[in-house]
Amino acid sequence: MMTLFMVCFFVGLILTLLITLFGVDSFELHGDAGGAQGHGHVHGGPSVFNMSSLLAGVTVFGGMGYVLNKVGMTSALLVLLIAIAAGLVMGWLFFLLYAKVIYKHDDSMKESDFQLSGQLGKLTVPIIGEGIGEMVYVLQGTKRSISVRSENGESIAKGTKVVILNMSKGVATVMAFGD
Repeated sequence: MMTLFMVCFFVGLILTLLITLFGVDSFELHGDAGGAQGHGHVHGGPSVFNMSSLLAGVTVFGGMGYVLNKVGMTSALLVLLIAIAAGLVMGWLFFLLYAKVIYKHDDSMKESDFQLSGQLGKLTVPIIGEGIGEMVYVLQGTKRSISVRSENGESIAKGTKVVILNMSKGVATVMAFGD
């Protein structure tokens, strides 16, 4: 049993140090909840099962089990239960820290940031027949532009409000908004 506690403590400690030094905390268990248009992940907040919380729990589990054994606690079941409880509590505390402090200020781009279907904009360069024009739109408070072509090959005048239907090879297919 001591070997289990020592392995958990040292593996958890080493991996925690590596994550701290190299900033790799991308392991999160979450399911595909299907976004508003049937694709993408829901990113309402961090997962309880993030790497920092799991490693904190494993490290404390191993450390607590080792310490309880060294101070002379003889009941293996009691040592195991206390170590599990301590690991769960520490994992939960790390999750709270992660959710309230770290994740709150995380502005990393999400998969949904690249989904432009349904985005409204305005043509700045007209689309002439089968040709390509340009539209501007606002995404996350930033004005952006993209090359566009019309859905059916019809011309669309400059200044017309359009909606993106889909993307193909960096060019958006649009239709006039209101059709």
